[in-house]
Order: sequence, then structure tokens, then C-alpha cells
Amino acid sequence: MPPLISERLRKSRKQKKLTIAQLASLVGCSKSYISQLEHGTTKPSVTMLGKLVDALDAHITDFFDEDRGGVSVTESQSVESERAIISNECLVRVKDRRTIDYPDGKTRSHFLTRAVYHKKMQPIFTIIEPGGESQSDEDIIHPEGSEEFVIVLKGEIEFEINGEKFPIQKGDSLYFEGNIPHKWRNVTKETAEVLFVWTPAVW
Repeated sequence: MPPLISERLRKSRKQKKLTIAQLASLVGCSKSYISQLEHGTTKPSVTMLGKLVDALDAHITDFFDEDRGGVSVTESQSVESERAIISNECLVRVKDRRTIDYPDGKTRSHFLTRAVYHKKMQPIFTIIEPGGESQSDEDIIHPEGSEEFVIVLKGEIEFEINGEKFPIQKGDSLYFEGNIPHKWRNVTKETAEVLFVWTPAVW
């Protein structure tokens, strides 16, 4: 796990005045696992990352460099300053995307928005190399009331929703309730590119 994320995980835990044992109990893992995460010697699964965010009452963006200033503008600010702030909030250049690498080393997700903590949806562009998967040991389950949209932009992946498997190729899409257990994997020999959209933001 990148040093910045490890440091912020530790900082967030201490800000919530939680011991390693207490956080481990909240997310359902061992104390040694939390210690490894905080020291950057291991990486969390997607589901574990979500559990940590929930337990710490945080957002995934809290673990990355992001200006949380938002678009609040005082009366003393000029029109030009306001436009600059709004532009910074709305526009994300390819070179400025924040990314997260999955533990399998074969999957990378790109955040397509800034300041997701106050947005009603969250788009993620994910590149999945052959053998890449959401995680091998458990399903993904987002909070109740969430919804997920998926469209394959390149290649093919196998998507499993509540035990039912859907091979989906370029142009195919899915829409389902986010709290239904699901997972995905690239079982082909070609790299796949997939757009995920969640509402509300779940990371």
C-alpha cells in the first residue's frame, strides 16, 4: 500500500481514538492485519477498503491528496477566482487522475471526479489485465440503497451477481442494486477496460 495511504489510515484511526484492536474488531479482521496495513506491508481488498472507510466514518478520498475546499466562494472573491475554483472542481485531466492498485497487481482504478465526498454519484474507470479480479475471497457488497452501473469499454469480463454469472463484452452493460453480493474477473487473455458508476459514492 502506498505510504501516503498507510499514514492516513493510521492518522484517521487515531483521530477516531480507536486502538488497532478496536478497528480490527469493527472491520472483522486481525490486529496484525491492521498493523500491516498501517506499515504498508500489505494491501487491503476492495471490500476491506470499504469496511475501513465505513468504520472510520471517512471517504476513500481521505486517503489521497485532494483539496477538500469545494466550491464555496465568499463575496469578496472575484468572478475569475470563482470560475477557477469551479473549473478545478469539474475538470479532471488524465494526468491528474488519482489511482488505486488492487492487491492482485493486475487491476488499477482511476478516479474520474474530484471531491467525491459531496457528489451523488461516483464514476471509476478500471483497467483489468488478464487474471485481474475484484477479489478472490469474498463478494463486494455496497451499502443498502446504493446502485451500480457497469459498461465494458474494451475487452470482456465475467461478472457475477448473487451467484449468477454474466459474461459481458465491449458495449454490454449492467445495472443492479449495490448491496447485492457481486464480483468480477477477467478470464480472457486480453486487457479489459470498464466504467463503473455508483450512486451514492461508495468509496
